[in-house]
Amino acid sequence: MAKKFNVIRNTASVLATAGIISALATAGIVSVLATSAMAQQQTPPPSPKQFGPRVNTPNAARPNRPAPELVAENGKWKVQCESRPARKDAQGKDIPAQKVCAMVQISRDAKRPQIALSLIMRQQKQGDRSATMMQIMAPIGVFLPTGIALEIDGAAVGRVPFVRCLPQTRVAPGLCTATAEAQKATLAKMKKGSSANFIIYEAPGAAIKMPISLDGFTASYQALLDNS
Repeated sequence: MAKKFNVIRNTASVLATAGIISALATAGIVSVLATSAMAQQQTPPPSPKQFGPRVNTPNAARPNRPAPELVAENGKWKVQCESRPARKDAQGKDIPAQKVCAMVQISRDAKRPQIALSLIMRQQKQGDRSATMMQIMAPIGVFLPTGIALEIDGAAVGRVPFVRCLPQTRVAPGLCTATAEAQKATLAKMKKGSSANFIIYEAPGAAIKMPISLDGFTASYQALLDNS
């Protein structure tokens, strides 16, 4: 029987209700940080048979959004914040101005640097509690059914499901996003661990391990909590 992974909880339906998924394609901290992260990922376009972004537009005009504020940097982690103005939601309900923060790390495949993965973690209200959400952005071409597996110090921890793929635009390459809530046990392992791998797949059985350093994770996570 296959081993069950239950440390990371699938929250795709909750996210859809909260509108976080749509925020990836519109204004918000994730879109700003994603644009910044993907700008660092862009490289000359690979041949059609290569895995990764198919089109590169580094000189295209980018949206005129203010850069997020860097509030902490520890190891390879950056904690960035964005002030979002008051606005209305799709139903016309007023949403007050708010400050939204996230901690970010980008990983590249050592052999094929055009393959990059961006990890964004942020706090999100879930009813009367605050949850830590993981959003992982992988390049178009990733094998979707397997999701993204997580290892910490070589031990399997969980699997994050893909929830959406976004097409190539003038300002960014196409990407696929996996989203889940990081439970307390997962966060505790990340605080104690030294390294993690987020594993994406080109095809069934064709795994690519994307290393994420856990050096500075605890300090960065505390900075995220302090600013959220």
